[in-house]
Amino acid sequence: MEWLDTKPARSVVYVSFGTMAAVSKRQKDELKRGLAASGRPYLWVVRNNNRDDGFNDAGDERRMVVGWCDQVRVLSHPAVGCFVTHCGWNSMLETVACGAPVVAVPQWSDQDTNARLVVQWGIGVRAATDVDRVLEAGELSRCLELIMGDRVEGAAIRASSATWKAKLQQAIAAGGSSGRNLRTFLDQFANDA
Repeated sequence: MEWLDTKPARSVVYVSFGTMAAVSKRQKDELKRGLAASGRPYLWVVRNNNRDDGFNDAGDERRMVVGWCDQVRVLSHPAVGCFVTHCGWNSMLETVACGAPVVAVPQWSDQDTNARLVVQWGIGVRAATDVDRVLEAGELSRCLELIMGDRVEGAAIRASSATWKAKLQQAIAAGGSSGRNLRTFLDQFANDA
């Protein structure tokens, strides 16, 4: 967190593809090139068993590569301006709760549906990938600029992310729809028993 504390608001790209997927060497190389081309600082989670020699971040204040982090703390940090994610359900819940805009890079299972929700809700963009689902460097750089740059589209995505964060906070607050719906479900369940 100390590294994030040194970065300006909305300047850092956070990259994580979850704990289940092993990212291919080709994908890691494309991500490295795309992140470098973006010129933005980044925090990238790469499991220790999925690293290679190209992950030495010593001496470069613009990048931080870690084996694990507290994702909710990272996503809620004011320095984080974008989340490049595989769109796993837990990551989706956390990014909506924290209001971080998304570059969606689904890999398998429910992640395609979750990526469609990212676009439908206006909280990010779905990156184009090749036939092997590899996100190429140029496409990553384009998506990051769209979300984090000064364009109207990026401002709209950031505003929508903030709106969804507020909706979620309202739903889970005391008396919010989440608690009311849970109570209704439990009452119905108890009455049917």
